[in-house]
Amino acid sequence: MSPEPGTAPLPADLAARVDEALAAFADPVRAEGAKRYLRSDLTHYGVAVPDIRAEVRARRKAHPVLTHTDVVAVTRALWARPVHETRLAACLWLEAYADRLVTDDTGLLAGMIGEADTWALVDVLAGSVAGRLLLRLPETVPAYRAWAAQEEMWLRRSGVLAFLLPIRSAETYARWFPVFTEVADPLLPDTRFFVRKAVGWVLREATRHHPDGVVDWVAGRLDRISGLTLREALKRVAEERKAPLIRAHRGQAV
Repeated sequence: MSPEPGTAPLPADLAARVDEALAAFADPVRAEGAKRYLRSDLTHYGVAVPDIRAEVRARRKAHPVLTHTDVVAVTRALWARPVHETRLAACLWLEAYADRLVTDDTGLLAGMIGEADTWALVDVLAGSVAGRLLLRLPETVPAYRAWAAQEEMWLRRSGVLAFLLPIRSAETYARWFPVFTEVADPLLPDTRFFVRKAVGWVLREATRHHPDGVVDWVAGRLDRISGLTLREALKRVAEERKAPLIRAHRGQAV
């Protein structure tokens, strides 16, 4: 039964409306390319990310007072569809309603990350949603430490990327950089691209405002840090400062 006029749709109904709106943008050629690029087993509509964001923003504007329960229910309903675009909409839905999330929602995020199997979904959940949650609720940090300590690659990457927004901000860097480096240090021997790239990415964001801290940290770990992580971390650092570190790192078996 449809909801009465003037009331918020039931979560399942709202998720169905989002799905229908995304399906209307279907582009079979884009869908085939995206599915191949992401090596995805999901159905792909072929919708551009800006169009998915626009749909989520429009629904967020139309439903500004959804409860936490409804936000989670819509998320689960969108995620349950085996379609890449609706799963991405679920991630962006959590991002749009991040101010409604609570500490225990790290469990919801972990479950979605465990099922995502692609950076295209994981990076929104971790780098954006988990990061926003950490900024609001510092008590979520034990969950992210636990993610990073997991052997499973996407959870480990997520435990790193959860620090992206706090490290990027000049206001919160001092609080979270020491925590992040504690988390990242034991991960340096990890040989997987997506883990190495994530550590370097967060370090690169830290150089926006605090290049000295990053340079000092990597300089003390040239015997353990991978070339990928080092190059990523130093992308924004002045050439005269990073070149000696890159040279010193060459020839080391990492």
